[in-house]
Amino acid sequence: MEVRDIPIARIPLFSGIDAENAVGLFGCMNACVECYQRNDYIRSKQAGGPYVGIVLSGAAHMMKEDAWGHQLLIAHLGEGDILGESNALHAGSDACISFVAAQPSQILFLSIRHLLHPCKEQCPYHLTLAQNMFDLLLEKNARLTEHLEVLSKKSLRDKILTYLSLQSQKQSSRYVTIPINRTEMASYLQSNRSAMTRELASMKDEGLIDYDGNTFTLL
Repeated sequence: MEVRDIPIARIPLFSGIDAENAVGLFGCMNACVECYQRNDYIRSKQAGGPYVGIVLSGAAHMMKEDAWGHQLLIAHLGEGDILGESNALHAGSDACISFVAAQPSQILFLSIRHLLHPCKEQCPYHLTLAQNMFDLLLEKNARLTEHLEVLSKKSLRDKILTYLSLQSQKQSSRYVTIPINRTEMASYLQSNRSAMTRELASMKDEGLIDYDGNTFTLL
């Protein structure tokens, strides 16, 4: 995908900015689009960083790695979500955080320096862009807080129920579709996949939930 072909209307970061002005901002912010295959680590290959990324298509996982190489799924990032902003804003803050493509993905990279500070051309939409960036950071912080709420539960069952309840509230339905598979869900819950699978089966037998693939019903 070329920068000029980016679907502006589908990207929350550019809310309130028309396509013509967004393309002008791309030049100001050294924008580039890079492609990744499933399980690729997402890092910008461009010089002159640091850069913040926006998922144009596909999806990415925000992963936390400990000293022994064990990974925990922190957040699932879909179309329009931002990634790498913490390290771009403060070098070294994401030393143990990595971003991995959950499926074939296209990522738009923007220079964080040019994103947060108006250029000498005084582009009229820089303030709108900075406000949108702030809103996206608030939304992402809320998502990370939800993860802490899930992990704070003592039992695996309570973690599962809390996670599904949060998804139900977001989707305003007792029928929820989650964006991650069983292995990823176990990582998100900080659980063994086999233990989680057994617990899901027990909850289904007890009439608490039903499920088919990634679709769950809260009974």
